[in-house]
Amino acid sequence: MSGSIDAGLETDHELVAIVAVAENGVIGRDGEMPWHLPEDLKHFKQVTTGHPVIMGRVTYESILEGLGEPLPGRTTVVLTSRDLETPENVVTASDLEEALEAADRAAEKRHDGADRIFVAGGATVYEQLLPAVDRLIVTEVHDSPEGDAYFPTWDREAWREVSRDERDGFAFVEYVRR
Repeated sequence: MSGSIDAGLETDHELVAIVAVAENGVIGRDGEMPWHLPEDLKHFKQVTTGHPVIMGRVTYESILEGLGEPLPGRTTVVLTSRDLETPENVVTASDLEEALEAADRAAEKRHDGADRIFVAGGATVYEQLLPAVDRLIVTEVHDSPEGDAYFPTWDREAWREVSRDERDGFAFVEYVRR
């Protein structure tokens, strides 16, 4: 599988967006998730470990603040126009093409030929890469909190639900592009 965008950006790997989103589309508030779901964080770790993860600077900085370090066991590709001081498992990219190329290289060299590249937010990164995404892994949060960051509107008819795991207050749902 390979994701591609009309602008000619491509990857040889399955491009997967992973997101926790509330019923009202909220994904964040003040640079953080407006809910506390430890099971979702465990799910994110389990699914993304061993794969490159593309994210924006604000998302990266919120992870640093929360964990005290970048995501372990993953190469993080940070989309940013700023110069960031980064450890070995973090790469910066100034545009989508550079981010996908860095993630492709990391998948081949650092992750033993990992077959997936994950997109982990924030809102602008999801909006830019959603047209190229092959699969969505969504934590549907059964709540409508206040927020200032939203997942982009997506055509559900273009996606087929392939799994659903209902939990107390949320569900893990996976979709593939039709």
